[in-house]
Amino acid sequence: MDTPPKFERNPNYDYFLFTDIDEEHFDTSWDIINIKNNPNISNLTSNVRKSRYPKFMSWELLESIGKNYDVVFYCDGYYAPSSNENWEKLAMEIKNEKEFPFVQTWHNQHKIRKQGINGEIKAILRRERDTRESMDKTLLFFKKYGKDVSLCAPQYFENTCFGYSFENENVRMLTKKFWEIYTTEDITYRDQPLWNFLLLKYEFRPIMKNDLKWNTISRRWKHRCWFLANLDNKGSLRNNYKKNEI
Repeated sequence: MDTPPKFERNPNYDYFLFTDIDEEHFDTSWDIINIKNNPNISNLTSNVRKSRYPKFMSWELLESIGKNYDVVFYCDGYYAPSSNENWEKLAMEIKNEKEFPFVQTWHNQHKIRKQGINGEIKAILRRERDTRESMDKTLLFFKKYGKDVSLCAPQYFENTCFGYSFENENVRMLTKKFWEIYTTEDITYRDQPLWNFLLLKYEFRPIMKNDLKWNTISRRWKHRCWFLANLDNKGSLRNNYKKNEI
């Protein structure tokens, strides 16, 4: 399982890890915020889907604990922010973008960047990260919700790390739209297909950066650090992956 790491902190910034696990189980540089009783996730049965709330709705979550920022950066649990990155410069670049101040990296596979959403869905099925039934339902929803969106458009961004302007209305609208669909429609638990679909539908293009400085922590399985299941072997993890129940 992913273990949130220790890293060098900048005293000018705050570092939060949102989780449903008690703080005593961590040895990390992140400040632990337990949100297991948050009403926005308490009615969800899938722990994977729960984990997407602090990922995409962090602005709402931070406001609920009395925090307000110019820019927020997110990374998955197997990453840590690098002290070598000029975060202030990157934050200013985000703030200077008025329409959609959201920075992301391109997908690391050229084939998926070229084939777009359809390419990612093929990769998900090939790697058995979700079922054919789930992906068929997702495609059907996409075709109903945005019939003019090209699912093979050569654009695809990764969601492992990103940054955004905290108060921008377009960012808030799109993340709220994502969360509403993600938690009410019968679609895949994978978040990248839906996010990239919404970028195309609403014609928003993130600031593209392929040099975001995050330190990668080695891991056995590529899943989020929040809401980890108490699993006893790889087989259980793989089976639960297929059932969207991590």
